[in-house]
Amino acid sequence: MFSKQLKKYRKLAKYTQSELAICLSQIIGFEITGNNIRSYEAGTNPKVEVIEALALILKIPVQFLFDDSEFALSSFPKNNMIEDIIKVPLLDGYVGAGSSSIIENLKITDYIYIDIHSINKAYRNKSIKALEVIGDSMYPYVMSSDVILFTPLEKGQYNLTDGKYIIETINGIMLKNLSFKTNGNIIISSCNPIYPSEEINSKESQEVLDILGIVVGRILKN
Repeated sequence: MFSKQLKKYRKLAKYTQSELAICLSQIIGFEITGNNIRSYEAGTNPKVEVIEALALILKIPVQFLFDDSEFALSSFPKNNMIEDIIKVPLLDGYVGAGSSSIIENLKITDYIYIDIHSINKAYRNKSIKALEVIGDSMYPYVMSSDVILFTPLEKGQYNLTDGKYIIETINGIMLKNLSFKTNGNIIISSCNPIYPSEEINSKESQEVLDILGIVVGRILKN
């Protein structure tokens, strides 16, 4: 919904994507390009300061960027966020995707506001956190500086569903694809074909692999 609303109000304000990017860069203090605006209008969720700056430039309330229907406006809460928008903590550090992770603690450095509909439906009522990615092993799913959204898992909590997970091995904390075989073995792979996959047996997996979280969404920067 955000992407459609942004495009709608940008056109009403008669800004090109490049013109809006220039104005946005001046307000938030770092460079935003026309490609970033195209990305937002294609479904990427920006940080809250970007959303607030966009509303300022377009001269509309923040909620108009999510829903400007009569019903939504009449029931809009005082904090300027609608029920479909959730606040997700961005953790300090990086999760490795072909590069070494840098995660020293669970300190929250920022918050990201996202449309709940961008999250895997099965996890919308779960705790969700965000981490920036470093490396290219999960390209084209994500690249360096992109952000992944994940639900933390307790040891042994996962239900053997193939997908993208945050894992910890002797090589550090990584973002990888996991496939669970019927014999209990686990295949660890990347999206980028230049990185080889690895299969570990069920007994070994308990010793060398911790599954820390399951990926439920992503935020692409470009």
